[in-house]
Amino acid sequence: MKKILGLLFLVFAMSGCFPFGEQQRTIVGNYQLEQWEDGKTYYLCKKGDDSPGGGLIEGTVKSLGWNSNYIVAKRYSTYRGDPDGWMIIDVKSGKISGPLNDADFGARSELKSIQTFEPDAAWNKLK
Repeated sequence: MKKILGLLFLVFAMSGCFPFGEQQRTIVGNYQLEQWEDGKTYYLCKKGDDSPGGGLIEGTVKSLGWNSNYIVAKRYSTYRGDPDGWMIIDVKSGKISGPLNDADFGARSELKSIQTFEPDAAWNKLK
């Protein structure tokens, strides 16, 4: 029996499945919040897009908010030579802009109504 369970676990691991729970939750449209295996690290992804090394925003999500038009994410850059800051995704066009510092992000009137959350809180809201 132990061999069978071990074999099943190996099959799940090799197939890329995450047998201990969901790995992605939909934000809006085809955009998803992905929880890494450590349960503490989050990435912003798009269904069908296999962007390497940090997902769509090329970094980990430190804060996240959304409405039907925009997704905003404060990122910690994967490549430490790139700046951290706010990334803005236009859901309809797919255009990604940023990173913006806090002052420039706060000056964007179209984003003022978007409430942002720590990534674990956003994860729980997306159930």
